[in-house]
Amino acid sequence: MQSPDPGQNYFELFGLDPGFDLDLARLHSQQQRLQSMYHPDRYVSASARDKRTSVQLASWVNQAYETLRDPVKRSRYLLEIGGAELPDDSQTTSDATFLMEQLELREEIEACRLAENAMMQSEIIESRLSQRASELAAEFVVAYHAGDLDSARVSSQKMQFVQRIHQQLSELQYELEDA
Repeated sequence: MQSPDPGQNYFELFGLDPGFDLDLARLHSQQQRLQSMYHPDRYVSASARDKRTSVQLASWVNQAYETLRDPVKRSRYLLEIGGAELPDDSQTTSDATFLMEQLELREEIEACRLAENAMMQSEIIESRLSQRASELAAEFVVAYHAGDLDSARVSSQKMQFVQRIHQQLSELQYELEDA
């Protein structure tokens, strides 16, 4: 079994240039190609070593794909391979304005539960969250390309906050659809 170089980063594994903006269709296509090469089902009659290797490689491909597919994970990975110190996921930002914005969004999401037009309000919030995520991604790209890893890290942290709130909103929308 021909294995990829274990020293490769995730971008190299998929034959992509390292960067935040990715061709997600190409990423998916490369993931499918690699999975077809290393999927354990292809090695049912292989040696125990090759079977174990195929499981490890398939897992690595999946982990790489999940990291590059998600904007927050991708930004953190870029920072990691760029040598930035990354705090754990629970560390907060000290930007008081941003934190107030997050509190207001959470309050608006909770207010949706009681609103007569809850789904429409949730869609308005969703649009604002998507816009904010795009703004933060753009800030990340600018800082990262300028070599300002500290500012890029802060943008990445903020992207993570927005992603969590978006997840809460998605859960509410699911509840609203079920009701």
